Amino acid sequence: MTHYRVALAMIGVSIFVVCGQWSGRAAAEVNVDVGPVHVHTGGQPEPPPEIEILTRGPIHEAFAQPVILDEGAEFVIDRRPPPPIDEIIPDEKPEGNHIVWIPGYWSWDSDRNGFIWVSGCWRAVPPNNSWVPGYWAQTSRGYRWIAGFWTAADTEEIEYLPAPPATLEEGPQGAGSADNIWIPGCWVRHEGRYAWRRGFWEPARPNWVWEPAHYVSTPRGYVYVDGYWDYPLHGRGVAFLPVYCPPSLYGRADFRYSPDIVLDVDGLTLNLFISPERHHYYFGDYYGAEYSREGFHPWYEAHDHHDWYDPIFVHQQWRHRDDHDWVQHEREGYDHRRDDKDLRPARNYEAMRAQVARLPEKDRRGVQLARPMKEVVSDKATPYKFDKVDAKTREASANRAKDVHAYQDQRAQWESPAAGPKKGVEPKEGTAPREGVAPKEGRAPANESPSVAPKMGAEPREGVAPREGVTPKEANAPPKELPKPPAKEVMPPEKVQTPEHGAVGKDQPAGAAAQPEKVKIPKPPVSVREPVSNKELTPPPRPEHPQPDLKAQPKPSKPDAPDRSKDRDSSDKDKPEKDKPEKDRAEPARK
Repeated sequence: MTHYRVALAMIGVSIFVVCGQWSGRAAAEVNVDVGPVHVHTGGQPEPPPEIEILTRGPIHEAFAQPVILDEGAEFVIDRRPPPPIDEIIPDEKPEGNHIVWIPGYWSWDSDRNGFIWVSGCWRAVPPNNSWVPGYWAQTSRGYRWIAGFWTAADTEEIEYLPAPPATLEEGPQGAGSADNIWIPGCWVRHEGRYAWRRGFWEPARPNWVWEPAHYVSTPRGYVYVDGYWDYPLHGRGVAFLPVYCPPSLYGRADFRYSPDIVLDVDGLTLNLFISPERHHYYFGDYYGAEYSREGFHPWYEAHDHHDWYDPIFVHQQWRHRDDHDWVQHEREGYDHRRDDKDLRPARNYEAMRAQVARLPEKDRRGVQLARPMKEVVSDKATPYKFDKVDAKTREASANRAKDVHAYQDQRAQWESPAAGPKKGVEPKEGTAPREGVAPKEGRAPANESPSVAPKMGAEPREGVAPREGVTPKEANAPPKELPKPPAKEVMPPEKVQTPEHGAVGKDQPAGAAAQPEKVKIPKPPVSVREPVSNKELTPPPRPEHPQPDLKAQPKPSKPDAPDRSKDRDSSDKDKPEKDKPEKDRAEPARK
């Protein structure tokens, strides 16, 4: 009997080899289930390293972004991000040609002192828009995230501008109708200088969110992003939970990952935060004084801030316009979760499942942040119908993901300081470098010291985070642990406000080098240019903006930003020292 089983096994192996499934490959691919996460690795089956599915972290920036009206401190880390993970798209896709797969990227987690992976998402592309993905840029101070942005689908060039003056926005003015929303003001270019365009009231649309005009800071200058209509959260597609992958896993060349746990956008606003310095929304447990000091704001604070704007909050506030105490209720809900840790959502998926199982049905909404994809697909209340992903769609989505990562590299190259005009030379229209061709090496700008080489691996070109296949072998090795947390804030230099040149640092040139320059760009890989036949997907007319006020003057230079370590979350202000968290207690005097 034993010989019979061995013979059958040998026949099976022979058929497997003859079928060519091992041909040209070092090892067979193995599909390993780690809880609800699908991981593909090469080699023989073995216990997979632990992958943690997180129920807290950043929301994919292409899915939702806060609007930053005034750039503050830069969030800088001194560790190079790893090469991107090779994602396998989920087996189901929301119905519609306007919904495309946008791959994930690495984000820094200060609590973990390491990187986490922001999973890709199925995104309903805003009508007539293209996605320009963000990337990690290397500077002389470390690495900082350069935000992505949506731009017109027919964009063929980007204009890089000097920094605009500090915003003059002061929030809603006058008595607006209950059916209107406030659109904030913005500095705009007018006849070669900055002019202030005041905010105004605009009729709200039930199924549309207005994303107002703003600027995105890059190493080469500021990019003006015009306003556009976007879908509300429940109509934007499907976002997945971020994950933590140990370096021993993502450092393998044969590692593949497929997201499967869906972020519940219906209950998202119950635990939604904004980090202006990080240019991201965050969800989950970011309650407490330590997160307030690190710049995490509850989303309802958009009501009180004018240097950033939350389109999601404004839309939700309009939807609750008949409840005059709605903002206060949001604040009270935050206070309850801040003061009672048992009310906060769990920090990973397994803990969330256990937490939900302990609670009665009526108390689960505030802590159940996600569900498996199969439950979402089968739920009749889901706003989408789902299609099974066929081979053609899977191949197209995989190719688009590669194109997005390549586009990140290209953008990093054409936005690097070395690609900009030389000091004292009038800038001319430029052309983005061809794919795979790096810009010529040049000196760092006069106001910036030479780039600091990273502590691990080979040194990449300035402004370019390394990618697999275009960097030395050392770049693909797992990052080494550093002895102390590398995240740090770098305050911007003191600026002189001038309408002609915007916010120009005292040590920066204010002449030709501060003038705008246009750069031709490749076609972004994520875009929907075809006309939309579905009336529900046809955006409303664009708002009519006021004419710029040519007499408006910038505010005086801002003083240095206050030290957040002196700030206290309201929950800790009045507590005796013994009742505060240990890390928030005052240190005893040292002898």
